[in-house]
Amino acid sequence: MPDLVETTLKNIGPCVSTTLVAALIKEHGLSAVNARQKVSRATSIKKLAHILFPHRARFVYLQSDYGSPEFWHALTHELLANSVSYGGGLAALMARGGAMPVGHFTIACGAPVAQRGHLSPAGILERLKAAQLVRTVDEPGIGECVELSHQSASDAFELARMRARLYTEQVLLGAVKDWARNLGMVSYNKVELRDENDRQPKVGTFHWDLAGPSYLGPLAKRVPRAKPKPGFLVCDVLLGVNVSADELRPFINKCTTLRSLTKVGACLQVFVADGYTPEAYALAREQGVMSATTASLFGLEVAKALRELAELLREVFPRAGTFEKIDAVFAQLSHIEGAANNLRGALFEYLVAEIVRTTSPHTSIQVNEVFRADGSSAEVDVLVEHRDHAIRFIECKGYRPGGTVPDEMIERWLRDRIPLLRKAAAANTFWHKCRFEFEFWTSGTLTPEAEALIAAAAERTKKYGIKLVSARDLVEIGQATNNSPLKNTLQEHFLGHPLEKAERTAQSKQRRLAIPPSSKLAKRSGEVAANEFFAED
Repeated sequence: MPDLVETTLKNIGPCVSTTLVAALIKEHGLSAVNARQKVSRATSIKKLAHILFPHRARFVYLQSDYGSPEFWHALTHELLANSVSYGGGLAALMARGGAMPVGHFTIACGAPVAQRGHLSPAGILERLKAAQLVRTVDEPGIGECVELSHQSASDAFELARMRARLYTEQVLLGAVKDWARNLGMVSYNKVELRDENDRQPKVGTFHWDLAGPSYLGPLAKRVPRAKPKPGFLVCDVLLGVNVSADELRPFINKCTTLRSLTKVGACLQVFVADGYTPEAYALAREQGVMSATTASLFGLEVAKALRELAELLREVFPRAGTFEKIDAVFAQLSHIEGAANNLRGALFEYLVAEIVRTTSPHTSIQVNEVFRADGSSAEVDVLVEHRDHAIRFIECKGYRPGGTVPDEMIERWLRDRIPLLRKAAAANTFWHKCRFEFEFWTSGTLTPEAEALIAAAAERTKKYGIKLVSARDLVEIGQATNNSPLKNTLQEHFLGHPLEKAERTAQSKQRRLAIPPSSKLAKRSGEVAANEFFAED
């Protein structure tokens, strides 16, 4: 005879135990006492530990459902209905593909950093870890991240998706900052962005992706014979998904709780995403929150460029047309303050991969491959395989024209990364016949001391190769090729002389629309007698 509790739970899916009890009563005619006893004594179902619901209810599920999308959606929905703290943490993670930097979790989970009667992000994270729902891991090139615990170690595709979202959101935040400053919505030099400093932007008891004081009339509080008390503009962003109501609730919780703090000035609360479900739009309107999209704020061209940037950064195996894509992204986004430097850092490795693809025979090329050995990990920006011949591990550092690579970066590459990569790569039996080549490519310049370090290391070793490809070498590569898109991309965005770039910037500013003349009254031609207007009948 099939287990009644297991069969019922299989039909309705993961849920709170009170929901399962109600289903047993309705569908099988059990009494309330009998149904509760069957659920509490059932051994064929699992009960989530460490997290209790009202009336001491537990979240129940079948082992076969654990880690499934249905499991996470049901758990998040139930938690949001009963505990915004835990539900907000899971909703934020799910909206971001199941993984995010720990520093961003403190912003996105919707909990105050320190406020009496509220769980902090650190407390939420510890409780979710105790329930074995999430874990923290160190991801190469990103840092400490929190991710759903059912996942195995993140592969190159998952890391590429997360990195693409983070880079694109950073460019978007720069655009929002420009927008707010140019409209006079915030104090020009007081706007803070996430990850710019050791601490995240903070207003009230919450962290935000962007925050700045505002002295606009509706926000600032003015008292006679005293300095005005500013209000604030606060903003969070999420790209790459159509935001649902559950995914928006952590932000809504921040906004409503912030309004209850009497010592914090009025705030304009903005959430920016690619799109929203109708339910999310309705929730934002109901709660008085501005739900903006990239297209509504900056137009379709910028919104399209942000999506193209994300798509380009998600590619693990580079494809033809990379030069044209990089050029198009720069053209649409480089006017945003700080975007050009972020784009150079993010896109240089794709440029290098495309140079290798178009200039040398190869078996495969992969971007951002992760290698692990002895509990440590390292990321290879560009991995090139020449079957039965050589494996090239290319480190890429994109800098503005004239930028200098720190000596410490070269020292770490030689001292730490190369030995770790050698050890991890040696475990690959398909590469035993291949020579390992470690290359450092940069569009910046190295100090004589750094160049000497690389030269000495290359001279000392014969078992593997060490090579530097500097900005000078990239110039020669550009000159030696007939690939016009390659030449243009290198010269325009990575190698152009700083003075030439400054001159082009000045010229582009001169091409802006001229400001119209000041208003004045023009004297009318012809004479009109005043008595014509005031003549008596």
